[in-house]
Amino acid sequence: MKKHSLFPIWIFAILLSSCFRDPEPEAVIQYQNPAITSVSKQIEYNPNDSELYLSRASLFYEMEHYDEAIKDMKKAMSFDSSSLAYRHVLSDIYFDAGKNNEALGILEETIGLFPASEPTILKLSEFQYILKLNDAAIATIDKLMDVEPEHSEGHYMYGRIYSQKGEKAKAISHYKKVLEQRPRHFDALLELGTLYSLDKSKKALIYLGEAMKLAPNNPDIVFEMGNYHRFQGNNDKALEHYKQVTFLDNQYTDAHINAGIVMMDKKEFEKAEDFFNIAVETDPSYPSAYYYRGIASAYLGNDAKAKSDLQTALELAPSYEEAKEALLELK
Repeated sequence: MKKHSLFPIWIFAILLSSCFRDPEPEAVIQYQNPAITSVSKQIEYNPNDSELYLSRASLFYEMEHYDEAIKDMKKAMSFDSSSLAYRHVLSDIYFDAGKNNEALGILEETIGLFPASEPTILKLSEFQYILKLNDAAIATIDKLMDVEPEHSEGHYMYGRIYSQKGEKAKAISHYKKVLEQRPRHFDALLELGTLYSLDKSKKALIYLGEAMKLAPNNPDIVFEMGNYHRFQGNNDKALEHYKQVTFLDNQYTDAHINAGIVMMDKKEFEKAEDFFNIAVETDPSYPSAYYYRGIASAYLGNDAKAKSDLQTALELAPSYEEAKEALLELK
């Protein structure tokens, strides 16, 4: 029989007395976070200070308590709805919370109110780009470029969008326009190096080399150099670069995967599987890590493990065609 313990009288007395005290702010009770508690106390004494709500929203945002962060940002905006900073912060919170329509909506509303706001136009186009709303992203950037045709960040966004659309020639053209305005634009240099690498062009090394002068220890540059050598068929040189990437950043999942692919090309499947194991550890939500580990397991004759990994890849990415085909071949 389940036992029921009686409340001690002294606890009952404390609870009863609490009914007659002013309630603590909900955030203080729920989260017991010293920084949030501090800001909440300040809000009690300064309930009309919009910056305090912004501060607490930022703290909630860091903790990924998005609903509370949104509530506080809306409160801040109730005092100052014209603040671009507030609107941008709210859009970021919406976006990270997976509320994509709300994120796009607040930015579109902001552009309606402030059509000359370059940061808002760029932010909206980037969100649209991330969501692969490429035509909408281009239409958004058009608004900026109609006013300022040589805007370097506008050309950079065009480059990203056209690259995502698979229109490499247009992407390269826009990245070069960025460099005409800003020759030391790191991201444009890196993107050009990446696109020329895919074309197996030696121009890749020129742009990647210029990027490396700006950031000698940047793992993205080393990774793209590895890709260039892999596309050229120089697996040993590629592997050197991928290993250097993981030395700079051992959580760089793609470097572990590409190193594994190199070992697959060399028919060294056990070593390949070791790299894919690390890739799964660094990012357990990455479908490609499971896919390639499944392929390596299949080559090693471990069909059960291969099927398990391929099924996991499909659970993470249901439209992963290569994983579907590989799984069918094992059945």
